[in-house]
Amino acid sequence: MSLALPAAPVYIVDLAGSAMMIIMSFAAMRIAHRLMRRAPRELLWSYLFMLSSALAAFSVGRGIGHIVRDLLISLGYPHIWARLSPISGAINTATFIFIAAVTLYYSFVEKAFLQIRQAHAKLGEAFEEIRRSRDQVIVLERHVIVGRMAATLAHETRNPLFIIANSAKSLLRKFEKGNGVVSRLKVIVEESERLEALIDGILKLKQDVPYLMQRVAASEVLERVERNGRDKAEVARVRLRVSPLPAEVWFEADLESLLVGLNEIVINAVEASPKGGVVDIEAGREAERVFFRVKDEGKGISSEVYPKIFDPCFSTKEFSAGLGLSFAKGIIEANHGRLKVETVPGKGTTVTVVFPLAEAETAAMGNAPG
Repeated sequence: MSLALPAAPVYIVDLAGSAMMIIMSFAAMRIAHRLMRRAPRELLWSYLFMLSSALAAFSVGRGIGHIVRDLLISLGYPHIWARLSPISGAINTATFIFIAAVTLYYSFVEKAFLQIRQAHAKLGEAFEEIRRSRDQVIVLERHVIVGRMAATLAHETRNPLFIIANSAKSLLRKFEKGNGVVSRLKVIVEESERLEALIDGILKLKQDVPYLMQRVAASEVLERVERNGRDKAEVARVRLRVSPLPAEVWFEADLESLLVGLNEIVINAVEASPKGGVVDIEAGREAERVFFRVKDEGKGISSEVYPKIFDPCFSTKEFSAGLGLSFAKGIIEANHGRLKVETVPGKGTTVTVVFPLAEAETAAMGNAPG
């Protein structure tokens, strides 16, 4: 049986289209499979692979059906195709049902996957909160341990130090001024007094000794901080540069413990500075506050170390207990002050301590003509 000329192009297009559908569907399935293997946890690629597989099955069923149909009709067996046609249609229908089921299944799986992802994110947040809480507990435990050690050491050291200082003072009174031993005895007395002030600061920080809050002049604090840090700076070959106060400022503080805290800051600055460097110390008034600022010319503090600078027992120095800034911060805050550290890696660090002005100073500012 020969085909009519107008029908020939239709059959050719149908057969070629069926073949192209099969080829393209299998190519799509292969690409989807490759994507799924590359990212097995990506739900979208799994869905595309299942969908392309269903389309490949549909294209094979449809293509074979059309080819069989054309062959049977061209060979003069349309009645056979009439029997096979329902089977081909059923296969195509089943394939479309499978595609629809895959799509519905994907929608449910996607919702479940999104819920799992949200739960995973919340679990991650909870874990991070637990980690932060654990770190806080560790820091608190360190504070407690260090506090107990410092208090015990201060109590045990106080009496022997008192005996050493009194013995040196007693000997100092017996020797004449021109005697060479006098200068050495004076060093013993001065260093003993410094240690006594340090112990007093530790005990006050632990509240074993009450704070004596009084009206303090900023100029006196500045002068004594310079005097206490001068020896340390000379040994380290670092120059202390103190800027004079433009005007006298008063504030409330326990002078002796405050000096201990400020001395720790100055010592840290001197130790951080290179030989021949300069440590700037200044004080002044900003609005209703008095500030003390210590700036060094050291290497600064790296971003990794900065969050730990106030942790007890943490130090980047060799043979250091790591009590400097942690100890100073505790004393400053006990005196109703605030401590702020600003650093630029490679250019140095600036520590600023701020206290509220004395009530009389604040009242005078408020009554000043404006």
